[in-house]
Amino acid sequence: MPSFSLSRLALTLLLGISPFSSVALTHNVQISANVPEGASEFVDRSFTGFAFEQSSFYNYSFDAEGNPNEFSQNLVNAVLTRTGGTPLLRVGGTSGDHGRYDPSHEKATNFPATKYGPKTKISGDRLVLGPSYFQAFKNWPGAKFELMVPFYNTTFSRTIAWAQKGVEQIGINNLYALELGNEPTFYPWFSITEYVKRFKNLQGNLIDAIPALADKRIFQAFDTASYAAANLKTKPAFEDGLNAIAPSIKQVAYHYYQNQHGVANFATFQQYMRHTSTKSNLTNFLPNMNYLKQNHPAIGFAFTETGYSVGGKGDKEHVIRTNNFASALWSLDFQLCAMSMGVSRINWQQIVRSDLQMWKPVKTSLGAPRVTAHFYSQPFVADFIGKSGKTRVMELDIGMPQNGLYAGYAAYDNGKLARVALLNLELWDPQRSSGDRPSAKFSLAGLKNAGSKVTVHHLNADDGALAQQGMTYAGLEWTWASRGKQKKVKDDNKVLDIVAGKVNVVVKATQAVLLEIQ
Repeated sequence: MPSFSLSRLALTLLLGISPFSSVALTHNVQISANVPEGASEFVDRSFTGFAFEQSSFYNYSFDAEGNPNEFSQNLVNAVLTRTGGTPLLRVGGTSGDHGRYDPSHEKATNFPATKYGPKTKISGDRLVLGPSYFQAFKNWPGAKFELMVPFYNTTFSRTIAWAQKGVEQIGINNLYALELGNEPTFYPWFSITEYVKRFKNLQGNLIDAIPALADKRIFQAFDTASYAAANLKTKPAFEDGLNAIAPSIKQVAYHYYQNQHGVANFATFQQYMRHTSTKSNLTNFLPNMNYLKQNHPAIGFAFTETGYSVGGKGDKEHVIRTNNFASALWSLDFQLCAMSMGVSRINWQQIVRSDLQMWKPVKTSLGAPRVTAHFYSQPFVADFIGKSGKTRVMELDIGMPQNGLYAGYAAYDNGKLARVALLNLELWDPQRSSGDRPSAKFSLAGLKNAGSKVTVHHLNADDGALAQQGMTYAGLEWTWASRGKQKKVKDDNKVLDIVAGKVNVVVKATQAVLLEIQ
């Protein structure tokens, strides 16, 4: 029997509507034309960042012929040129934290990412980087880097030499942050007291070896594992000793994955997709964020390794692939929600041989280079932020039903309403859902002094939730064939009049729209 959203079923039966009808539910949404109390601080134009697993970064930077990977460059630029921000690229991960630098190693790495997945064990085969690996940092014009150096076993990894080589190639002015270790809550020696002691000791050794790091706010702390955030909190860590070096810390970082090992079925997928689930998870980080705002406002709070799923197991219990259009919509909601709550930036994880990345940069045994569904959230987020550098964000009360299937956000430029994002997170798939594709109507009011028209840009996949191709945003697509440059393939933008301060917008299931106020 085809699956169907239980919340929609209950609601439609209550309203006397056939559960398989495509009649649009109406959400009455009141929007302030001026920035309201409770809106976020200004959103950094570099909010949309990328993260590269240490073992994969070289193959994202170079193509199969050993030339700078223009496919990767074009996709990063497709996002950041929309805001005018600086590409912030985090290079780190467990493969690096458990690996080592060998200045005599002739190749870039002993385990090319085109043939091997990340080596993450603390014994056996481990990643080795040679000096030529660091040439990969030269292939990203205009970018700045968050460079992770190993913390798990600094002697084995040759952490100081690793950092020296990295800073030499990157240049101190292009080093956004130096990250000490990855997911320390998994270390066998971990406790907050021991972490703080070792962090301060390693930081001191790095400054002694690289004097350019001295007297700079350039270090990144925590990078705590997803699902382990409660084990390393800002207040006790700073009070246990990080307060003494707070002027050197640029940002505190956490990692975030919505689920760990894939999704078993369509109904479970819907639960993970709900806005209420995402917001509840994000709310757990508020005490850490609020402590920094109140005590160290110059220190940012970032999610520096982020994805929908750590990776599917590929077994019969995890049958829904999690790099699809629906999880791209989830990443859109996650970013906008985090933005509204005051998160400084988000870096999206990239691994060559995985199912969580935004693009596959080179050919591997798993297939040809391609842009994946997840990428399509990024141009939308960037357009929502805009170029002003004066954007503040507010989550909207989208009215009934409050079932987590719908979300809305407003962006204010220089205090005035500029853009609205509306999301319909109800999953629809032509093979699993019955009837026509349902939709929701949003009746927006309060726009009398905001403008006279809205332009509606759609983020859509005709094949619905599980689509892995055929996605478009504002009628644009990005593909390997175009080498990551945008191409107009349809004209589905609409211009609607604001009448008496109101406008009605219909959003289909598994779809999002961006409204530009004019």
